[in-house]
Amino acid sequence: MVNIKLYGIFENFIKTEWTLNVKTVSEAFDAIEANSGKLIKTLGVLEEYISHFLIYVDGKIMSPDYLNSPILNKNSKIEVVPLVLGSDFGITLLVSLIIMAISTGIQLLITKLLSPKTPKDIKNNSKLFSGYENVTKRNVSIPIGYGRLKIGSVVISNYLYNTNRIAS
Repeated sequence: MVNIKLYGIFENFIKTEWTLNVKTVSEAFDAIEANSGKLIKTLGVLEEYISHFLIYVDGKIMSPDYLNSPILNKNSKIEVVPLVLGSDFGITLLVSLIIMAISTGIQLLITKLLSPKTPKDIKNNSKLFSGYENVTKRNVSIPIGYGRLKIGSVVISNYLYNTNRIAS
């Protein structure tokens, strides 16, 4: 006779300890269904839910491949333990928000560390050379346009050359 012990969800619906004369684990489940009439109501089709349980045969985990194999002896012990699957939506949401906040913080830190330092803004209102005002600050990059472009510019330096022409 094979001793069968069911744990977890089974405790709410059917008797959890059985002693049956069976040769396969599948035959044991069929015998429990025949005697209780509640196993299929509880689980539905066994083949769909077999991955949700760990089945121990004589203290060793049985592979689902051996479900229909005659592996049981006269003194075998079968234990069916449900696996904990799924999660609570609130916990999942909380964990994902925490991970998102941490990754955003790391991204901002990396951006701050890798960006070039801003130059010290010192405004020079110098009109020393020919009256043009220097409108840029120190240590500022200068845009360079190639070809004929209608763009704004920054006065870096200027050179004025005056000549007198006599109109004839």
